[in-house]
Amino acid sequence: MTTRVRQAALDDLDEIMAVEQDWEESQRASRDQMTARLRAFPEGFWIFEQHDEVVGTLMGFPMHYSPDKIAELTDWDTVTGHGYYPPIDLDTANAIYLASGSLKRTARGGTAYAVMMETPVELAERFALDYVLTGAKIPGYDAYCRRFGEIDAGDYAFRQLGGCLVDPFLEMYRGHGYLVPDRQHIIPDYYPDPPSRDYGAIVVRNVHGR
Repeated sequence: MTTRVRQAALDDLDEIMAVEQDWEESQRASRDQMTARLRAFPEGFWIFEQHDEVVGTLMGFPMHYSPDKIAELTDWDTVTGHGYYPPIDLDTANAIYLASGSLKRTARGGTAYAVMMETPVELAERFALDYVLTGAKIPGYDAYCRRFGEIDAGDYAFRQLGGCLVDPFLEMYRGHGYLVPDRQHIIPDYYPDPPSRDYGAIVVRNVHGR
């Protein structure tokens, strides 16, 4: 099924909020936050359509990312200005940080996710930026520890079975070129997610080569 992508506009807010309903209630963005994101950096707010229905959203903003200063990315709220975006400085930015994305359950398993993963890379190239990154969940972590015994989150994020990462979410990102550079990119208390034990994995796509 063909997935069409376009830049969102304020007129799309009703459909954007409808997609947001697929998140757990505690993790949904408010209409006010969505409006602020659209106004702050509209170029980085996309909607994805199938059969003229909005099935997905993705949004991000330019920031400066230093691989050797990963401690500055303390948690999702700090990085994203509590979901409203921090001040944007394109003169110092070298990356697009993806603050949020969602895909309706009815559209999962098709081509939409691949389109979502490539769209911000194209924007980064247009703005001559070096990276696209985001804070990913590691939703298999708690279950893995319960089944196999306690393991450090940094070790878990790199553990493989049969050539694939044991965490399905990180393996999915890896398939699209978004990698966890090192164990320092596994951050405790990044955002509330019990299956991840509240850890976030900063996954990074190098725009200039996978």
